[in-house]
Amino acid sequence: MRLLKNVIFLKALLSLSLLCFQTSPAGGSGEDSFLGPQSRQSMGEQKVLVLAVRFPDVEPRFSLGRIRKKVVRGLNRYVKEQSYGLTWVKADFRGWITLPDPIRQYRVSPYNFEVDRTRVKKLIEDSMSAIEDEVDFSRYQHIIVVPGAFTTPGKGYGMICYCANPGMLSGVRKNPGYVPVESEGGRIFRGGVCVGAENAHLGMFAHDFFHALGGIYEDKRLVP
Repeated sequence: MRLLKNVIFLKALLSLSLLCFQTSPAGGSGEDSFLGPQSRQSMGEQKVLVLAVRFPDVEPRFSLGRIRKKVVRGLNRYVKEQSYGLTWVKADFRGWITLPDPIRQYRVSPYNFEVDRTRVKKLIEDSMSAIEDEVDFSRYQHIIVVPGAFTTPGKGYGMICYCANPGMLSGVRKNPGYVPVESEGGRIFRGGVCVGAENAHLGMFAHDFFHALGGIYEDKRLVP
């Protein structure tokens, strides 16, 4: 019973936090509301490109169907429910996409402030490069990359889930921003980017997607 009460409380708290960055009029800062600054980009349909990628030296444990169920249907249902229908995810799911290099060249630290940004950028840009002839990146607001490697802290891919934009690519302590990422052919994406290993659960994907969804206000992420 205590566990059930805790789950209900946490869900209500998350609902309130999500609602706080979704209820301001478009274009407004929310300064006239007791809720404080609120995002202008978080409402309505969110077009998301989901890329399930695999390393040439690692066999994924999760099937594409299982990943799609979680990151496409599950994430959309969760976001829509928690925002009271104000926001929903329209996902374009692609996979498996084979990366050019072994996992050791992409692996990152499990500690936020020790993550090598160049490796984060490489993962995203190599994923984009693999499908750049098939996809118009300008059609999407966000990209989610799902490495097909069972991951625990320091094992597999190294970190199970994180937000790259705004986040790991710029840092989150000072002036977080949207760092442009570019495919080999010169196609640039400037939107939100999240990375979550195949075994990251729905709550992790939602957590880091909300960082990207909320955006930035006065050099801070609106969803901290």
